[in-house]
Amino acid sequence: MIVEARAIRSALVDGLEAGGVWQVNQVDIRERFLAGVIDLTLAELELDSLAKMELCIAIEVATGVSLAPEELERYASLAALAAEVERRSGA
Repeated sequence: MIVEARAIRSALVDGLEAGGVWQVNQVDIRERFLAGVIDLTLAELELDSLAKMELCIAIEVATGVSLAPEELERYASLAALAAEVERRSGA
């Protein structure tokens, strides 16, 4: 399944919203992230275990790429995570 970058970023936002990550509820941050203008580090998002699980579920549902919550620690930012998801999806 080939998934475009904006669709991957959208899936990340969906998962973060489901996990209660408040930063993505700010319209300006969300829109700039979706447009690829800004990046967010995973450290600044302070993801708890529920947020990590929701993020992984959203990624798999939207792209078919399966990640375990522990794998998220490999990526410094959402852009790095999105790039890996894009790579794994065959884009």
